[in-house]
Amino acid sequence: MNRTIIDRTKHIVKKGFPFLLSPFRLFPFRLFPFSFFYLFLFFPFLVACEKDIPIDYHDVDKLYVAEASVTQEGTLVRLSMTQNVNDNSREHYVEQAVVVVSIPRYALADTLKYTKRGYYQSSVAGVAGETYDMDIYVDGRHFHSSSVMQQPPQVTSLRFVWQKVLSERMLLADLRLQDTPDENSYYFMHIYRNNIGYRWAVMSDDKNKNGELQQLFQCTTKRDMDKGDEDALREGDKIRMEVRAIDRAAYDYLYSMQVMDNAGTNPIENFTGGCLGYFSAYHIVTFERTFHIADIEEDD
Repeated sequence: MNRTIIDRTKHIVKKGFPFLLSPFRLFPFRLFPFSFFYLFLFFPFLVACEKDIPIDYHDVDKLYVAEASVTQEGTLVRLSMTQNVNDNSREHYVEQAVVVVSIPRYALADTLKYTKRGYYQSSVAGVAGETYDMDIYVDGRHFHSSSVMQQPPQVTSLRFVWQKVLSERMLLADLRLQDTPDENSYYFMHIYRNNIGYRWAVMSDDKNKNGELQQLFQCTTKRDMDKGDEDALREGDKIRMEVRAIDRAAYDYLYSMQVMDNAGTNPIENFTGGCLGYFSAYHIVTFERTFHIADIEEDD
């Protein structure tokens, strides 16, 4: 999902009525007192005005935010706190939490070690089909979430294509996956451009279960690429694609994030106890390439 953040701290309001700039021309045969009256009556509307409208932001209680994962490589949690709009400090990570990952089936648990900048780590690696619990204890509060590790995703191809959309030539990233057979499967896909998040999406296999799945990412138009728009891909950009096989709970959370602008709501809760963010046990596949304009294909 690609979001655009608009700064609404100030609004500039301009109003003008050019068709009323000269009441004497509108009423050329009126006597002067009547013309003067119209000038006085319409004067507030005769000039454009410019006004700053300040937005009064109220401070709210800070909330904890957890980004937690178990992958085939280990367990990682980042714990931070929300900040008010007028808070310009950058250090909002949480250092004094107790973070525990556990496997209920075996009654095994491991306390993550704090490293730096709100990150907690463990060597516990995920195994497909296993359920993992994540528990966070901080400031007398307890947050809990659970996730099931999925089978590794099977990526078949990634290509960039030109596609005609009305009068525009649109550049699309075309990702193909082979669905995991005989399972309800969900995927999270994230494109990074020069190590910065560029496009992401979530997808379920309900439209072609057990078959090939396709995800298209709208990148830019040919016109924006030609004029050097900062959001357009450029020759030599380093592209990294991450594909995660996730469970239904993680899919529901990420999908709610993807549509929240249109829905006018916040993402659904994934942690109990009032913690923002989500926990996901997933297999991840990553591959990289350099973007070359000459490699873009024409879509049939």
